[in-house]
Amino acid sequence: MATSSIRKEFYINNENEYDNLKEELSKSPERKTVTSSPSLDKGRKKLATFVFR
Repeated sequence: MATSSIRKEFYINNENEYDNLKEELSKSPERKTVTSSPSLDKGRKKLATFVFR
């Protein structure tokens, strides 16, 4: 079943909250790049010592 065929009805009690929710969902989340972390360093060391046979 395609997702475009699914329809739902919503009833709004508070117009302001609905507008806030709509605005929040339209924004894309901020992505944070991690420069270094202990788990990333550990993973890199494991990959560096991995031997293909």
